[in-house]
Amino acid sequence: MKKSKKATAFTSKMKFKNHLESIKATLVDYPSIERLAKYIPDFVAITWMENAHQINLFLNERDLTRKEMVDEMFARRTLPTAMETVRLTFFLEGLDLGGVTHVIRHRMFSYSAQSTDPATMEGHDILENDAFEEHPDLKARARKLCEDANNLYIDAIDRGMSFYDARQYMPRAKECKYYMSGDLAQFINFINVRLGRQNQPTSDNILALRMRQEIIKVYPQVEKWIPVEQVQWHYINAMEHKMNLNTYPPDKLHRKAMEGKVPPVKFGHEKPRDEYSCNDHFEKLFNEILEGKK
Repeated sequence: MKKSKKATAFTSKMKFKNHLESIKATLVDYPSIERLAKYIPDFVAITWMENAHQINLFLNERDLTRKEMVDEMFARRTLPTAMETVRLTFFLEGLDLGGVTHVIRHRMFSYSAQSTDPATMEGHDILENDAFEEHPDLKARARKLCEDANNLYIDAIDRGMSFYDARQYMPRAKECKYYMSGDLAQFINFINVRLGRQNQPTSDNILALRMRQEIIKVYPQVEKWIPVEQVQWHYINAMEHKMNLNTYPPDKLHRKAMEGKVPPVKFGHEKPRDEYSCNDHFEKLFNEILEGKK
């Protein structure tokens, strides 16, 4: 096929790769403990100080160092707004055009996306879902559709269409990369939501775990605030209501929390997520990331 003269930014051949294995989250910027120690004690202590410059007196009276005051913040024993001043920036890889909507709907963050306007998407890889491994015929059809759509995109550019118009029929399985920036308090909330297994996809779980692991490398003090497995009480509390959040029937953890009393409601899936065979790869990868092997 004739190569587009306009398509110069990405020239590598489009590849197919596993959607979970491709997900990466790299913490590219964060304030060091030393940087936090320069302002956090003043920020959290001013509430109790008659004079805004009496921080040394305040610390001496409580036998605390400036770094220990930072630990107090991480322990959530100071003003909760303090963690909102701790800004983190991540580089995210391995997101598809569907899954990224789960990220950007969190409006308290700032984003920068890999552009599809002045650059071609022809070389962006296709992320394949584990569930299709059980159905080779469907996987083959999916690949053919993606290849045809990618060729359509290239042909449209060759015909003189703009990148804006040519991308109209681009597969949602195309990989995209983002920068995501926000404060520590919001990232903790984001991770706790997206680690949920009852109504979040496996890709969200892996992304949240990747981000969790990056954060606790630099701030191990917050590990207890982002447990890897926790009861989703909003899922349980909504179960008996018409506007419920129930995609999967409760797993063992949630059945235990509910004391085995599951109301007769309709779920989006016939069985718990951990009973789907494609969940095996997810569990293996999740544990490898947790153990630092991947």
